[in-house]
Amino acid sequence: MVTKCWKYYVKISLVTHLCIILMLAKAEDVSSVTDVLATDSTGTTWERLSNTSSIDVYTTPMSNDSIENRSTTTVPSTRAPVLTAVRKQAQPTDCSQREKSRSQPIASSSSRIQKCCPLGENLDFYRENQSDSMCDNAVLGFEPTVISAVLYDNCIEDLEIPTELPIEIGNPCNSSFQYEDTEDLFFVLQDGSLLIIDKNGNESYTVQQNYCLDQDKSGHLLAFICITQVEEVSKAKVVIVAIMMLISMPCLLLVTYLHLTLKLLRNLHGWSLAMMSLCLACGYFVHSMVHIYDIPSGGFIGYVIQFFILSFFFWFFCICCNVLLNIWYKLPRYIQFNKTWTIVNFGAYCAFAIVGPAILVTLTVQKGLQGMPSYFQQGLTESIRESQRYFIPPVSTLLGLSFLVMVMSFFGFQRIKTNGYLRANDDEKDNANPIRPFDQQKYEDVKKDAKCVALLGIIIILAWLFEIVTFYSPGNEVYLLLCDMINGLQGLWIMLIFLVVRRRRTIICRWWHDRGTHTISDGTELQAVTKPLNPT
Repeated sequence: MVTKCWKYYVKISLVTHLCIILMLAKAEDVSSVTDVLATDSTGTTWERLSNTSSIDVYTTPMSNDSIENRSTTTVPSTRAPVLTAVRKQAQPTDCSQREKSRSQPIASSSSRIQKCCPLGENLDFYRENQSDSMCDNAVLGFEPTVISAVLYDNCIEDLEIPTELPIEIGNPCNSSFQYEDTEDLFFVLQDGSLLIIDKNGNESYTVQQNYCLDQDKSGHLLAFICITQVEEVSKAKVVIVAIMMLISMPCLLLVTYLHLTLKLLRNLHGWSLAMMSLCLACGYFVHSMVHIYDIPSGGFIGYVIQFFILSFFFWFFCICCNVLLNIWYKLPRYIQFNKTWTIVNFGAYCAFAIVGPAILVTLTVQKGLQGMPSYFQQGLTESIRESQRYFIPPVSTLLGLSFLVMVMSFFGFQRIKTNGYLRANDDEKDNANPIRPFDQQKYEDVKKDAKCVALLGIIIILAWLFEIVTFYSPGNEVYLLLCDMINGLQGLWIMLIFLVVRRRRTIICRWWHDRGTHTISDGTELQAVTKPLNPT
């Protein structure tokens, strides 16, 4: 009996010890696997290396149809750690065994790197003059890391495909979070989105579409991730203003045609007015087509619109200067330009109205800014205000100078009135020659032109002031829409001002009825008009 009990006890002890040994062995295996997974949870992960100059990168060259030829390379890093593959026996060697993310970055023609500051400028938060501007002249080049990658669940696989993306300037954020490369890693994906990796946290990565990226003068890379974006103007409002611009186009083309066709209107003032109207018509046409048909406004087409709108303001300044030239120089000195000198004078105006806008557009292209004018925009952010640096300040300067020129022309008219419409040169007085009669007909023509230019100038300047107020002091969009509608109807104002004047109306009616061959009786509006002797 004792022997049987002893054998039974021995069997129980052996079975118990065997179970304990098996359980300990199993626990040791689980512990080792858990330790590996806690350190590197996926086949391709991020290793926290902060004091090394180079790290191992596990890359997977991929074709469009298959994944093959996996290799391990070493890439030097001067900014921050990059993708790291830690291959262990207890985990997969790559991301292919992980679940793919539903949203994958896909490169397209519209893929862009969002840079906060213009080209050739860096972020600067500590300017000595305490300027509100975030940007200053660049010290370091802007070279963010662009990768082509496939996203998996908590895993990213670099395809090691060289990728270059164009840069788009501007901060789309109304409010934003700021990230620095001292705490996070930044990579731009092939579709232009921003990949952010927290070096000190547990989360693997996040992908942001609305951001802007730049670096400060010390070389630190900073990212601004949008909390809220700048709201776009509603499609209905944009279409309304575009229709206003299309209404202005026939008016502007009519003014251009009449001043280039009718002999009595084909003088230096008429040529300048025709070119001014033509430039505005071209700018309005392209601008309206862009917004009606949702054509991308960036790049070449935006610069074309900027050129034509700027040329309009340059031509308006030339017209004001032409009035000043007549009233202060030509009329008091009895100077009449012949056809050759008139063409030379017009050529000078053309050079000014073409070279000036061309220089501003070139600077805009050089800085990588958008060329679209400030219509439909509100300067809600510093980035939007910076984008108009080569449009709003030059136009404001031109309109200010035009106002001063009109004031000087007013005093020129007062000066001629004070002299009783007569003025003689000192040489004529010394030689006792008879005083030449003052060209009163030309004086009256210049006076009527000056009144039309002054009235148009008042409308343009007031509309521009409202545009500036709504741009720099964002408020109700109704005021912005009203100002854009007034600007959109500038072609109608130009036609009413320059074609409804009695003398021009008479010339146009004569041309319309009989092309100047029929004798019109006195006392009617279609009375004969004397052609001036000079083309100025």
